[in-house]
Amino acid sequence: MADEEVYLVDGEEVVLTDRMHVQCDGGNGALGHPIEYLTLEKGGQTVCKYCDRRYVHKSRAEAEAIRRAGQRFAA
Repeated sequence: MADEEVYLVDGEEVVLTDRMHVQCDGGNGALGHPIEYLTLEKGGQTVCKYCDRRYVHKSRAEAEAIRRAGQRFAA
């Protein structure tokens, strides 16, 4: 996740990424969920159906708002 920034915004985990294709495993190792492969095509964002983690492309206008409003943490 070197190219990703993870923020907590209103209790929601949001990942800013510069990739158009990402994978989510819940981030909890054995306690996570099956790997889901996601594409950020339309609108530049997507949500994992297992854990509701939101992925937003760094080129989107929302990315700067997330950086300002969110609390950054390492996932």
